Amino acid sequence: MEKHPPRPLKRHVIFPFHYDPSQKTVFVAASISDEPGTLAALLTLLSKRVNLIGTSSYTLGQDAASFSCYGSLLSDDTTAQSLQKELMASARVVSCQVWESEEGLIVDRYHTGFQAGVGEPYVVFPNKGLSDTFEGVVRVFGSGGSTLLYDLGLSYAKARAGIYRKIIGPHAESRIDELAFIVTALGYGLSEATFDSNYEALRLTSRECFECSTPSECKRQCNFLRGMAAGIFGPLFGVEVVSQETRCRHLGDDLCEFVIKAKDERPLVR
Repeated sequence: MEKHPPRPLKRHVIFPFHYDPSQKTVFVAASISDEPGTLAALLTLLSKRVNLIGTSSYTLGQDAASFSCYGSLLSDDTTAQSLQKELMASARVVSCQVWESEEGLIVDRYHTGFQAGVGEPYVVFPNKGLSDTFEGVVRVFGSGGSTLLYDLGLSYAKARAGIYRKIIGPHAESRIDELAFIVTALGYGLSEATFDSNYEALRLTSRECFECSTPSECKRQCNFLRGMAAGIFGPLFGVEVVSQETRCRHLGDDLCEFVIKAKDERPLVR
């Protein structure tokens, strides 16, 4: 029987809060020793008391690391205080604090926002909120609003192109799949990135494009993302590019498609 690779899981984000009135949940934040086996030992200890919902760990330098998690308590006998005491008894835990949910809500009181792998703090917006904001811009400014959104997407992406160039390296064409996964993980809804023959065009498709995640009375297209596509891939390939949206869910298509070509009509990869 032919084996097919597993389908990618739907993207999930670990938010700085968790809400579930049906369970007693906790948030754990701990400073731990940064040595082999520490994380495994900590997870083993927690598995006896907590059903983990999401975890995060990273190094702090100077042989120390940070660990945090959300989890639901497996027993009514376990409390935030008793779990904290048990964790502090471990030689691998330097310091620790455990918070317990109130009326279903538990909040990360240790961190103050997302941080990307490149060390930047992040703010997260719901798709609907951004889509409705863009709808308002086009409703007020008409075609000028669409142009404005394109220009903003272009300038934003150009300002960040150096980060992507550093991550991907000098041969972006050989790592286009990885770049697509990065963009997808950031929430832009990219499904696939493929080159046409001879690298004459790059086609980006999105079935979950955030920009058209809500209906549009203005019948606008995804101009911010169209600008972003030009702002990212132009600098990566080292050429001036033009970006077109050839299909859009706001126009009744089943997906959004962006086509990137060199302005001088030569191949993108030279």
